[in-house]
Amino acid sequence: MRCAIPILFLVVLFATSMEAVTLPTFAIIPSGGTVSGNSGGVVGWGYDVTDNDPADWVVLNDSYVSGSLAAGTYGTYMDYIVSEFIVIDSNTDPIFSTGDVPFDAGTTSGTGEFDIAAFVPPDTKITGDVNIDYDVFSQDPNSPSFDPSSFVTSGTVSAAAEVDVNTVPEPASMLLGGAGSLMLALAAWRRRNRLALT
Repeated sequence: MRCAIPILFLVVLFATSMEAVTLPTFAIIPSGGTVSGNSGGVVGWGYDVTDNDPADWVVLNDSYVSGSLAAGTYGTYMDYIVSEFIVIDSNTDPIFSTGDVPFDAGTTSGTGEFDIAAFVPPDTKITGDVNIDYDVFSQDPNSPSFDPSSFVTSGTVSAAAEVDVNTVPEPASMLLGGAGSLMLALAAWRRRNRLALT
Protein backbone atom coordinates (compact mmCIF):
# COMPACT_ATOMS: atom_id res chain seq x y z
CA MET A 1 0.00 0.00 0.00
CA ARG A 2 2.96 2.25 0.60
CA CYS A 3 3.87 2.25 -3.10
CA ALA A 4 0.35 3.02 -4.41
CA ILE A 5 0.25 6.65 -3.25
CA PRO A 6 3.42 7.81 -5.09
CA ILE A 7 2.30 6.03 -8.31
CA LEU A 8 -1.16 7.57 -8.08
CA PHE A 9 0.44 10.98 -7.45
CA LEU A 10 2.67 10.60 -10.56
CA VAL A 11 -0.28 9.55 -12.74
CA VAL A 12 -2.34 12.58 -11.64
CA LEU A 13 0.65 14.91 -12.07
CA PHE A 14 1.34 13.56 -15.57
CA ALA A 15 -2.33 13.81 -16.60
CA THR A 16 -2.67 17.42 -15.42
CA SER A 17 0.63 18.49 -17.01
CA MET A 18 -0.39 17.24 -20.47
CA GLU A 19 -1.91 19.84 -22.73
CA ALA A 20 -5.24 18.75 -24.19
CA VAL A 21 -5.17 18.73 -27.98
CA THR A 22 -8.41 19.21 -29.88
CA LEU A 23 -8.21 17.36 -33.18
CA PRO A 24 -9.24 18.79 -36.57
CA THR A 25 -12.49 17.83 -38.28
CA PHE A 26 -13.11 17.06 -41.96
CA ALA A 27 -16.17 17.87 -44.05
CA ILE A 28 -16.15 16.25 -47.48
CA ILE A 29 -17.62 18.05 -50.50
CA PRO A 30 -20.17 17.13 -51.74
CA SER A 31 -21.84 16.47 -48.43
CA GLY A 32 -22.33 12.73 -48.12
CA GLY A 33 -19.29 12.06 -50.34
CA THR A 34 -21.13 10.63 -53.37
CA VAL A 35 -19.93 11.72 -56.83
CA SER A 36 -21.06 10.45 -60.25
CA GLY A 37 -19.09 9.97 -63.44
CA ASN A 38 -18.86 8.00 -66.66
CA SER A 39 -16.60 5.03 -67.33
CA GLY A 40 -13.24 6.48 -68.35
CA GLY A 41 -14.08 9.78 -66.67
CA VAL A 42 -12.62 11.75 -63.77
CA VAL A 43 -14.34 12.58 -60.47
CA GLY A 44 -13.10 13.87 -57.13
CA TRP A 45 -13.93 15.44 -53.81
CA GLY A 46 -13.52 18.80 -52.18
CA TYR A 47 -12.96 19.42 -48.49
CA ASP A 48 -13.20 21.75 -45.54
CA VAL A 49 -10.82 20.98 -42.65
CA THR A 50 -11.35 22.88 -39.42
CA ASP A 51 -8.71 23.36 -36.71
CA ASN A 52 -10.67 23.11 -33.46
CA ASP A 53 -7.75 24.32 -31.32
CA PRO A 54 -7.04 28.05 -31.77
CA ALA A 55 -3.67 27.72 -30.02
CA ASP A 56 -2.14 25.48 -32.70
CA TRP A 57 -1.52 25.31 -36.46
CA VAL A 58 -2.58 22.37 -38.63
CA VAL A 59 -0.59 21.37 -41.73
CA LEU A 60 -2.32 19.11 -44.28
CA ASN A 61 0.23 16.60 -45.60
CA ASP A 62 -1.51 14.37 -48.15
CA SER A 63 -4.69 12.53 -49.04
CA TYR A 64 -5.45 8.96 -50.00
CA VAL A 65 -8.42 6.68 -50.49
CA SER A 66 -9.18 3.34 -48.85
CA GLY A 67 -11.67 0.52 -49.39
CA SER A 68 -12.73 -0.38 -52.94
CA LEU A 69 -11.56 3.07 -54.11
CA ALA A 70 -7.97 2.03 -53.32
CA ALA A 71 -8.12 -1.49 -54.75
CA GLY A 72 -7.04 -0.42 -58.24
CA THR A 73 -9.79 -2.58 -59.72
CA TYR A 74 -12.04 0.30 -60.73
CA GLY A 75 -9.55 3.09 -61.28
CA THR A 76 -6.75 5.08 -59.69
CA TYR A 77 -6.56 7.97 -57.23
CA MET A 78 -4.21 10.94 -57.56
CA ASP A 79 -3.55 13.09 -54.47
CA TYR A 80 -3.75 16.91 -54.89
CA ILE A 81 -2.96 17.93 -51.28
CA VAL A 82 0.61 16.55 -51.28
CA SER A 83 1.67 19.13 -53.90
CA GLU A 84 0.43 22.05 -51.77
CA PHE A 85 1.57 23.49 -48.44
CA ILE A 86 -1.77 23.97 -46.67
CA VAL A 87 -1.59 25.53 -43.21
CA ILE A 88 -4.65 26.35 -41.13
CA ASP A 89 -3.53 29.47 -39.29
CA SER A 90 -4.86 29.63 -35.75
CA ASN A 91 -4.20 33.36 -35.31
CA THR A 92 -5.73 35.12 -38.29
CA ASP A 93 -8.66 32.98 -39.46
CA PRO A 94 -11.62 33.65 -37.20
CA ILE A 95 -13.11 30.23 -37.94
CA PHE A 96 -9.78 28.35 -38.10
CA SER A 97 -10.74 26.53 -41.29
CA THR A 98 -9.57 25.98 -44.86
CA GLY A 99 -13.07 26.96 -45.96
CA ASP A 100 -14.76 25.07 -48.78
CA VAL A 101 -12.12 23.86 -51.24
CA PRO A 102 -14.07 22.42 -54.20
CA PHE A 103 -12.75 19.71 -56.49
CA ASP A 104 -11.51 20.97 -59.86
CA ALA A 105 -10.17 18.24 -62.17
CA GLY A 106 -6.62 18.69 -63.40
CA THR A 107 -5.76 21.40 -60.86
CA THR A 108 -4.72 21.07 -57.24
CA SER A 109 -8.11 22.13 -55.89
CA GLY A 110 -9.72 19.42 -53.77
CA THR A 111 -8.43 16.29 -52.07
CA GLY A 112 -7.56 14.59 -55.35
CA GLU A 113 -9.03 12.90 -58.41
CA PHE A 114 -10.32 9.40 -59.04
CA ASP A 115 -9.81 8.28 -62.63
CA ILE A 116 -12.54 5.73 -63.42
CA ALA A 117 -11.32 2.84 -65.57
CA ALA A 118 -12.92 2.70 -69.05
CA PHE A 119 -14.15 -0.88 -68.58
CA VAL A 120 -16.17 -0.27 -65.39
CA PRO A 121 -19.76 -1.31 -66.14
CA PRO A 122 -22.71 1.05 -65.63
CA ASP A 123 -24.49 1.20 -62.28
CA THR A 124 -21.30 0.27 -60.40
CA LYS A 125 -20.88 1.79 -56.94
CA ILE A 126 -17.29 2.09 -55.71
CA THR A 127 -17.11 2.76 -51.98
CA GLY A 128 -14.42 3.65 -49.48
CA ASP A 129 -13.05 6.61 -47.55
CA VAL A 130 -11.14 9.76 -48.41
CA ASN A 131 -8.42 10.35 -45.80
CA ILE A 132 -6.25 13.40 -45.08
CA ASP A 133 -3.05 13.12 -43.03
CA TYR A 134 -2.11 16.16 -40.93
CA ASP A 135 0.44 17.45 -38.40
CA VAL A 136 -0.24 19.88 -35.55
CA PHE A 137 2.37 22.45 -34.42
CA SER A 138 2.36 24.96 -31.59
CA GLN A 139 4.30 27.42 -33.81
CA ASP A 140 3.45 28.86 -37.20
CA PRO A 141 5.12 26.68 -39.89
CA ASN A 142 5.19 29.72 -42.21
CA SER A 143 7.31 31.72 -39.77
CA PRO A 144 11.03 32.18 -40.55
CA SER A 145 11.73 31.30 -36.90
CA PHE A 146 9.65 28.10 -37.03
CA ASP A 147 11.07 25.36 -34.80
CA PRO A 148 10.17 21.81 -35.96
CA SER A 149 10.32 20.69 -32.32
CA SER A 150 7.04 22.58 -31.85
CA PHE A 151 5.38 19.45 -33.25
CA VAL A 152 2.39 18.49 -31.10
CA THR A 153 0.74 15.52 -32.78
CA SER A 154 -0.27 14.00 -36.09
CA GLY A 155 -3.28 12.09 -37.30
CA THR A 156 -5.73 11.37 -40.07
CA VAL A 157 -9.23 12.67 -40.69
CA SER A 158 -11.56 10.56 -42.82
CA ALA A 159 -14.93 10.73 -44.53
CA ALA A 160 -16.99 8.11 -46.37
CA ALA A 161 -16.94 8.46 -50.16
CA GLU A 162 -18.60 6.76 -53.12
CA VAL A 163 -18.34 6.87 -56.90
CA ASP A 164 -21.52 6.07 -58.85
CA VAL A 165 -20.51 5.01 -62.35
CA ASN A 166 -22.87 5.54 -65.26
CA THR A 167 -22.07 5.13 -68.94
CA VAL A 168 -24.24 7.68 -70.64
CA PRO A 169 -22.85 8.46 -74.13
CA GLU A 170 -21.75 12.03 -74.63
CA PRO A 171 -24.28 14.04 -76.72
CA ALA A 172 -21.62 14.83 -79.34
CA SER A 173 -20.74 11.15 -79.81
CA MET A 174 -24.46 10.25 -80.14
CA LEU A 175 -24.84 12.89 -82.86
CA LEU A 176 -21.72 11.69 -84.67
CA GLY A 177 -22.84 8.06 -84.46
CA GLY A 178 -26.31 8.99 -85.72
CA ALA A 179 -24.88 10.95 -88.66
CA GLY A 180 -22.63 8.02 -89.59
CA SER A 181 -25.56 5.59 -89.50
CA LEU A 182 -27.65 7.95 -91.65
CA MET A 183 -24.89 8.21 -94.27
CA LEU A 184 -24.54 4.41 -94.45
CA ALA A 185 -28.31 4.03 -94.85
CA LEU A 186 -28.33 6.69 -97.60
CA ALA A 187 -25.49 4.96 -99.47
CA ALA A 188 -27.29 1.61 -99.28
CA TRP A 189 -30.54 3.21 -100.54
CA ARG A 190 -28.78 4.87 -103.48
CA ARG A 191 -27.09 1.60 -104.44
CA ARG A 192 -30.39 -0.26 -104.32
CA ASN A 193 -32.04 2.42 -106.51
CA ARG A 194 -29.19 2.24 -109.06
CA LEU A 195 -29.48 -1.53 -109.29
CA ALA A 196 -33.26 -1.27 -109.71
CA LEU A 197 -32.87 1.16 -112.67
CA THR A 198 -30.53 -1.14 -114.59
